[in-house]
Amino acid sequence: MAEFYVRNSLNLNKAVKFNITLRYFVIKGVKGEHVWTLEIGTTYSDINGDSIVPKRVHSISADNFDDVIESGLAELCTQIDWSPLANDKWYPYVLECSPADGETDVDIHSNVNVTLRDDFPTAGMDLSNMKITLNNSMVDFDITNEIEIDGDPHEYSFIWRPPMRVYDTYD
Repeated sequence: MAEFYVRNSLNLNKAVKFNITLRYFVIKGVKGEHVWTLEIGTTYSDINGDSIVPKRVHSISADNFDDVIESGLAELCTQIDWSPLANDKWYPYVLECSPADGETDVDIHSNVNVTLRDDFPTAGMDLSNMKITLNNSMVDFDITNEIEIDGDPHEYSFIWRPPMRVYDTYD
């Protein structure tokens, strides 16, 4: 069993302790077949003051391990009263951009890198409806599906590797 704490990003003064246990069982009658079971729980009370029922997931694997923990923990966290919540007053902003705005001497092998940050207290950035367009001074191109994204809801890095690079132009 391991213990860890979770904070709501809109209330940095409250931390809730959770326990996580990973066990395996051998199914009776099946030769050597192991079944992994994950249990996440807390002794913290729910919004009404009642106990929160632990989340149990059976037959997990290395492929879905992180997703199972994230979804189970998210489900348990919805039952907790995180108030008082701070207002999310500020917009995300561009922390870094390469090549920089207005830069004219850019190597043809350069990629476009942008880092967005959303400072605490914040709910974080929701990228589910994100659309990224490239404008070449004449036309907008939707390059959303070509963007590599890394990070978390409070700081994302976006990388665009142009699929085609033009080395020569002709008049």
